Amino acid sequence: MSSEFDGLIGRVSRYIIDHPDDRDWWERGPALVGLQRFEDPEANRVVERWIDRAVARQSSAGYLANDERDYLGSGHVRVFTPSPANASSFGVALLNVYRRTREQRLLDAALLHAEALLAAKRTRDGGIVARLEAPELWIDFAYLMAPFLTLLGCVTGRAEFLDEGARQIEVMAKHLVDPHQNLARHVWCETPDHYPQSTFWARGNGWLVAGLVDVIEMKPDHAAADRLCELLRRVLTSLHERQDRSGYLRHVLDDPFAPFESSGTLQYAYAAAAAARLGLVESGFRDSAIRAFRVVADSVGADGGVPAVALPPGGPGVPFGKAPFAQGFLLLAAFELQAELRR
Repeated sequence: MSSEFDGLIGRVSRYIIDHPDDRDWWERGPALVGLQRFEDPEANRVVERWIDRAVARQSSAGYLANDERDYLGSGHVRVFTPSPANASSFGVALLNVYRRTREQRLLDAALLHAEALLAAKRTRDGGIVARLEAPELWIDFAYLMAPFLTLLGCVTGRAEFLDEGARQIEVMAKHLVDPHQNLARHVWCETPDHYPQSTFWARGNGWLVAGLVDVIEMKPDHAAADRLCELLRRVLTSLHERQDRSGYLRHVLDDPFAPFESSGTLQYAYAAAAAARLGLVESGFRDSAIRAFRVVADSVGADGGVPAVALPPGGPGVPFGKAPFAQGFLLLAAFELQAELRR
């Protein structure tokens, strides 16, 4: 089994390395963090090249990778002009490189981006908006933004970053986590107050639980940690209850006709395994995580691409294909579960 496991990790990593697409930089953040987990020298060199490029492209406004352009909209939006939250997805990978190399330019870039993030447009209760056209909160940024702020706070010792990381998750959860279903909706708009994309989609909830477990592990003694742990338990339990016997989660979690979806299933595997390791949920969640991981891993072909991924912006009706974030979460889940998977 160990050789099969290593072969899978090699193929999935190679797929990331061999597809260095500059489009939609935010999608690559989780892939870079996944590559970093196994400390492979070639993978680390690739990550460093991407981080160097993101820093070189950093704009005067502070956005890493100069990710300020308008995206052609799909789903419920026609235009998506990203706030600094979007390029924050590079932050954890950047700080991981900084912690290894101690290059001051990397920390300077992270701080410049954080300044842009803290100065960004917000909702009335302090949520950093996802796009500049509307006062909207997107559950994606529980992972794409909050762990960066928390890790930056750990690296610098600055409490304002630690507090902001926890605050952003709590504000998103306040508006987006349904108190009856214990699942997150995709998007909330403050004005007018409505949910322009309201389904309980698998990856949206995956972003939330993955972000929660990372923030909790980075700073377990934060004042908000107990509240974040309780939120993590509630959402993970709800996802566990909706897991198909095959191991998959459905793309829309409460739609029995929705197709199975790989990226949300892998995010659940990662978060459930990590939460069990940390003692935040019962050990049986690791068995559930293993089933989730294996059913997706068995679908990975010779090229190393993870199939059956709902493409951005998520929600009903989007096409399925392959995407960098799914590659990253396969690596992250594999790292968490390697003790069992190598047997």
